[in-house]
Amino acid sequence: MEWADDPLVWDELDDLLLNSWPDLKRFLDAMHKHRSELNPHWRGMLFGGLGQLSAAYSTARNEANNPRQAFAVALETMVANPAFMMMMQGQMNAVVDGAVEGLEGME
Repeated sequence: MEWADDPLVWDELDDLLLNSWPDLKRFLDAMHKHRSELNPHWRGMLFGGLGQLSAAYSTARNEANNPRQAFAVALETMVANPAFMMMMQGQMNAVVDGAVEGLEGME
């Protein structure tokens, strides 16, 4: 059985995201005033990634979606977040730059 078909995985993911959201929200609220101090990549992962995923999952579950549906909604919401998109773009640029440098070294 693959992970996506394992009911235990969905039960545990559901518990993790629903139970961690209140504490994560308080932490993100406290960190918000320090956003400008964070590296853009960390800011994207923390607020646009983890925070957005958890918030969207919690909202989707409160709208009576099952865990699998809520997770799909949360992933779509996270990927559409501008901070997350900028973080991913920065990561991709770094990978491409590294590959180009490796190719230039082969000449």
